[in-house]
Amino acid sequence: MAKYDSLETYLRNVRGKSVRLTFDEINGILPSPLPRSAYEHSPFWSNTTVGSTHVWADAWQRAGWRVTGHSLENQNVDFRRSKEAQAAAGNDNLGEEVETDAEDPKEETHAGDNRDGRQEGEEVQLVAIRTRRGQPDFRDRLLRAYNGTCAVSGSTVVPLLEAAHIVPHAVETNYATGNGILLRADIHTLFDLHLMAVGADCRVAISRSLEWTEYAQYRGRRLVVLPADQEEQPSLDSLKLHHDLFVAREEALEG
Repeated sequence: MAKYDSLETYLRNVRGKSVRLTFDEINGILPSPLPRSAYEHSPFWSNTTVGSTHVWADAWQRAGWRVTGHSLENQNVDFRRSKEAQAAAGNDNLGEEVETDAEDPKEETHAGDNRDGRQEGEEVQLVAIRTRRGQPDFRDRLLRAYNGTCAVSGSTVVPLLEAAHIVPHAVETNYATGNGILLRADIHTLFDLHLMAVGADCRVAISRSLEWTEYAQYRGRRLVVLPADQEEQPSLDSLKLHHDLFVAREEALEG
């Protein structure tokens, strides 16, 4: 049983259209505690496309719920039953609205949270994989900073090199060189999907799901190249956010 299956089961049994859960309450539902990234990074609580690499978001969305707001400071998250789930169940079967001390969830949404009618989270990121070559200035700066070399593989085939955002464009519009890293196209895709990450020590982390692939060779290796200008080197805060989400995904797949 995957870690977040128990959250899916819990939400399927909740009556009403909305509910607020504290992080402690969610920890009581899960077989093991929430990862550090749930407490530190708003993107953890983003809704995504079902079947994405953020398996925790898959859990609440499979159950027919969406996150409408959260507070890292107060350690709580607001869920609302999706319109599709409400229509399928019928309002008569949902009972009264769940009583919580939540204000209107829209008032508590934070930057990076989701809104109806808008591509969100990883769905936006997957679209970005197909369109990222349309950022010529960002790519040109990274090509110069990394001397036309993939930071992970060492490839110098320039047509295959792409400008990877560390903090995704869907989360934060940041084209600073420090929020980028030059990667070969296939490695860029793995990085975007949190199947690969780079730690603050500039060592590469590889998903266990890639254990028997050619990418396992990069596990534990230091980046082969970094910009000479320290201001152009990857932001340690950005690397930490990305790496924490990578770790959360790996943990979620245990068992």
